[in-house]
Amino acid sequence: MSAGDVRGVVEEWIGGLAEVGDRPLILIVGAALFVLAAWPLFLVQVPPYQDLPNHLATATVIEHRALYPELVFNGWFKTNGALFAWLGVVGPAVGLQTAAKLFALGVLAVTALALPWFLLEMVGRRRMLVASLFAWPMIHNWFVSTGMLDFALAVPLALVTLIYLRRHLVAPSGRHVAGVIVASVGTWYAHSFPLLVIEGLVGIHLAEEAIRRLRGRGTHPFAVTLRRLAIPMIPALVLSSYALFLHLTEPGGAMNAFRDRAHFLPTWELVYNLWAEWMWGYTKLSISSMVPTALLALWVAYGAWRHLRPTGAEEGVASPPHFFSPFALAAILAVYAVAPYELTNWYHVNSRLIPFFWIALLVRVPDALPRAVKGLLVTAALAYSAGMGVDTVRLDRERDEFTAGMSAVPENARLLPLVFRAKHTSENTRNLLHAWGYYVAEKHTSAPLLFAHSRSFPVMYATPPSVRMNHLMLEGYEQVMGSPGWVCGELHQFGVGVNDCAAEYRARWREFWGEVGPIHTHLLLWDATKAVLENVPADYKLTLVRGRLRIYERMPSASASVP
Repeated sequence: MSAGDVRGVVEEWIGGLAEVGDRPLILIVGAALFVLAAWPLFLVQVPPYQDLPNHLATATVIEHRALYPELVFNGWFKTNGALFAWLGVVGPAVGLQTAAKLFALGVLAVTALALPWFLLEMVGRRRMLVASLFAWPMIHNWFVSTGMLDFALAVPLALVTLIYLRRHLVAPSGRHVAGVIVASVGTWYAHSFPLLVIEGLVGIHLAEEAIRRLRGRGTHPFAVTLRRLAIPMIPALVLSSYALFLHLTEPGGAMNAFRDRAHFLPTWELVYNLWAEWMWGYTKLSISSMVPTALLALWVAYGAWRHLRPTGAEEGVASPPHFFSPFALAAILAVYAVAPYELTNWYHVNSRLIPFFWIALLVRVPDALPRAVKGLLVTAALAYSAGMGVDTVRLDRERDEFTAGMSAVPENARLLPLVFRAKHTSENTRNLLHAWGYYVAEKHTSAPLLFAHSRSFPVMYATPPSVRMNHLMLEGYEQVMGSPGWVCGELHQFGVGVNDCAAEYRARWREFWGEVGPIHTHLLLWDATKAVLENVPADYKLTLVRGRLRIYERMPSASASVP
């Protein structure tokens, strides 16, 4: 099929949709976006998402709390809880892995439907169809690939909240109030951060409306606008304030391994992450997502140059509130630029604004595109979808290799996993970082690397562990212990001089094994270097080797001895 044929098919498809009603149109566009994003999941047993195995381990701990007295359950009524509630209800019936796969498909489906629905409400049919040609990498986005499924679900639910807020402002009704409350509370339950963002956007809109009223240009009296937007959001405001209070007052110090710091990114990385941490998939096989990224950025830059402001609706239709006004877009970018990437025990902080940046760009698409651009976008979408399918299968094979040691690990083993290389095939996620979670889910092994240092997680340390055994420190230990040279390089960065790297390396491993060795009956080493293997204590016997995987068992009669 030639490029001209592709363009012709696209033109015919879009022309046919012009005759379809709004609801069928949303379903048709949403179904197309869903199929492009979701079909690779039907090739594997469990999605190859970075954090998902850790979440499966958490669900196992919740279900078998008596086996994990070192952890406490934070309860079901909390933000960041949708996935775990689903796993708790559906997991026992169909199995954790199947339940996780169904949840992932649900996230993709909700996103694929909510995005065109939002665009239809905000910018009308023609622009919705145009924007959908750019939206396909935003369905199976980076937050899905990393397994941050609660946050990924909260983003489309936040858009649904804005839909009902807009409807209530234009045509107030009890049904619209109920829609706002249900969608906003659902957003909070999935993840509070998108709720905080839309609360900020609503606040910006109210401020802009107040200024317009002062200039005699407002659509409604300001008191009416304030009442219609603020009152339905009161339950969500209370819940988000409660979640923020808990986060700001949760215990630090030993609970988060004294990691009370903020990490900021350089400018080039901020720009790179605008693409990589929303639009890009796993590897360069999905690099065609650069096409809509570049075209959207160029169009908005062109519109800004012409001082173009989005109408928000087709001709003849009342202009809806612009929750993504030029000032709102500028505010999103400004906060993204100045906010830290890591803040104490909270990761990818400023990255969570990226979805709303791209949504703000989507509502600024033109009414029509040249045929060549449409054909390019469709071709890029098909290439992206095919690449994600290939990568999904490749990453699943790595999961199979990592979990090949199940037979060598007994039930309830005290297993210490050390992952020396968290990614191999994937370039944009660390898909093996938490793959040890499958051992917890299947064999109920110990979970020393579980997310457990914050109230935002479903489970938390009952008492702070030693700094070395806090997963924030333990997870990164193997990243700097791969070789003597690496260790010395890290020490030199902190002004510590080392005369004998090899001796210092052995000493640090002896110290490590002296603390963690006695409390673990089994070791899982993934992609360990020769230097690491030479420093495994002699009382651990190698029981299985599968490619890059090694399983060790501590001999009960042996006395501790470290090389």
